[in-house]
Amino acid sequence: MSVDVNVAQPGFFGRLARDYSPLVIGLVAVFMVVLVIGAVTAPNFLTVFNFKTIIRDAALVGIMAIGLTFVTLSGNFFLLSMKETAALAIIAFATSMSAGYGFEISFLFTMIIALAAGALQGVLIGLGGNPIVVTLGAAGLFFGIGSWWSDNLVVSFRRPHGAEWLGTGSFLGLPNITVAFILIAIAAELVLRRTNFGRQVYLVGANRAAGKATGHENFGMAIKVCSIASVCAAFVAIAFSAQVSSAHVNYFSSEFGSSGDMTIMVIATVMVGGNSIMGGYGSTLRSSLGAIFISTVDNMMVLHGFNSGPRVLAVGLMIVFSIIVFALVRRGSRAVE
Repeated sequence: MSVDVNVAQPGFFGRLARDYSPLVIGLVAVFMVVLVIGAVTAPNFLTVFNFKTIIRDAALVGIMAIGLTFVTLSGNFFLLSMKETAALAIIAFATSMSAGYGFEISFLFTMIIALAAGALQGVLIGLGGNPIVVTLGAAGLFFGIGSWWSDNLVVSFRRPHGAEWLGTGSFLGLPNITVAFILIAIAAELVLRRTNFGRQVYLVGANRAAGKATGHENFGMAIKVCSIASVCAAFVAIAFSAQVSSAHVNYFSSEFGSSGDMTIMVIATVMVGGNSIMGGYGSTLRSSLGAIFISTVDNMMVLHGFNSGPRVLAVGLMIVFSIIVFALVRRGSRAVE
């Protein structure tokens, strides 16, 4: 005799209560209430033009964060050289453009340098080097090369030029850099979810021993993911240089009025998106949404008249907040187990 037992599946609020502690829910709710109040009271925030501005501003950081997500998911922590890789790439691109080589050759030249920079870091990390130490050293190396190459001066190239379509062009009312951000985000997510390489990234990140047992050494993985991150940084550098028709090694530093150092912004984007810094959990989609979220907060603060100081503080607070929330979630999941 068999007895059928129908177990009701928990609804949305039931899943929240099951998967997250009341403290986590309360912290996120308070944060969202503050954000909504700030957004509603900001002048011209709720306009189509401003929403386009938010996504456009999220594009540069978002593309870098997508590349860095591959590194994080593979269990190799972060590349602390994202800003410096972009600095070297922007000098390479602008120098080539100013010499008259054209967009295609300059783009290829810059990407080759970025691949070499990423592969170098990947080799050192794959050989057992600490990702923090390796990438901090690489940051100094890349920034030094860029400064020496440009003599620490602005490198300019004349308009019109073949890169303007990427820097200032638009498609269907959206800036081309926004379109590129959307396409790169979709492609990256498909790679992670639908390809063997993507599954290997998750496997190696979640369990290094299991990955090694199945023939997926971290050496090759580190080279691949670091190269992807460096290429994304170089693409951002090219797009930014195409927009302003110039380059300087400090273009991605906080001195130029952004809401923080580019490397910190990219790391914040990955973490706010809810990706595990230990690897094996997260997605490039999360990082893309994290970029839009941070851009939304930054945009709201600009509309309220805040200068760069409070905006940098806000980014730092979001990093700390995401660490606390993620730690509480992991602690709660271990308690349930």
